[in-house]
Amino acid sequence: MIKIVVDIYGADDGTQVVINGIAKALNSGMEFFPVMVGDKDHITELMQRNGITDDRYEIVNTDKFISASDPASCIFGGCDDSSMAMGYARLKDDDECCAMLSPGNTGALLVGSICRLGLIEGLKFPALACHMPCCLGKTICLVDCGSNTDCTAADLERYAKMGDIFCKCYCKIENPRVGLMSVGREKQKGSKLIYEAYERIEKLPLNFVGNIEGSDMVTGYADVIVSDGFSGNVLIKCVESVGKAAADMLSDFSGQVDADTLKRMQQALLKRFDMNSQGAATFLGPKKTVVKMHGCANEDTTVSAIELIVDLENSKLRERLSTAFVK
Repeated sequence: MIKIVVDIYGADDGTQVVINGIAKALNSGMEFFPVMVGDKDHITELMQRNGITDDRYEIVNTDKFISASDPASCIFGGCDDSSMAMGYARLKDDDECCAMLSPGNTGALLVGSICRLGLIEGLKFPALACHMPCCLGKTICLVDCGSNTDCTAADLERYAKMGDIFCKCYCKIENPRVGLMSVGREKQKGSKLIYEAYERIEKLPLNFVGNIEGSDMVTGYADVIVSDGFSGNVLIKCVESVGKAAADMLSDFSGQVDADTLKRMQQALLKRFDMNSQGAATFLGPKKTVVKMHGCANEDTTVSAIELIVDLENSKLRERLSTAFVK
């Protein structure tokens, strides 16, 4: 049974979307054991309301948490009684716990993965990986989507290696095509950073397809996109907004297309591009898996994020990453 630590605090709509999501996942038959970090009475009440008996979960009791407005550095010390810090402590000390899930402060979660959990040997900084929709129902893995906005060429080289493994585990692609985000496909295009990263990545034993540009993202030219966190974060938010904008534009055809057909088309677009209902972002590099949900998470986000963790654990993501960075 996979044991997952869950920090219940940080979602915009409150702790109930996380707790109810966990209950929904358990009631669906998913095989995992949650260790929830948060207010014991509140968690117990909601789990009982969802028909979940207390032998199917554990609670680490605290009503303290790190807010979205707190600086990332606060996780270093002085908040040992917060849900995130206590979650990291349990994850690190309990060999049965394989991952932690949180909708909380991204910066603090990132710093905590380094100073409270620790990284795989050979890594200095984790990368935040996510998946994005593209044409023909395909999915693209993006590394990095927001954790490190000031990368070096060596960072991007590591992201290429981690993205390759993440894609193999999550998308089940045996030999994923890895592309480096730039302003053109030609090798000489891009900044000094991109040129130096290209020189490094092309020497790796990967299926490297070279530079890719923005339009390649929606065509599925590559299975993995390597990017600095600044550009990657802009990219993923742009993709999410495109789906919503396209759904709105379909309203221009009102009166020309059957109303039910138009509504189904809009719903299909929104579902396809709704990152919030399709899981979460994964920190690649910590000794154990750390997954970050959107702040605007709902119950379905929680269910999808748990599915992601279970899938990555069954695919041996941690072991494969550790092996890749052994000197």
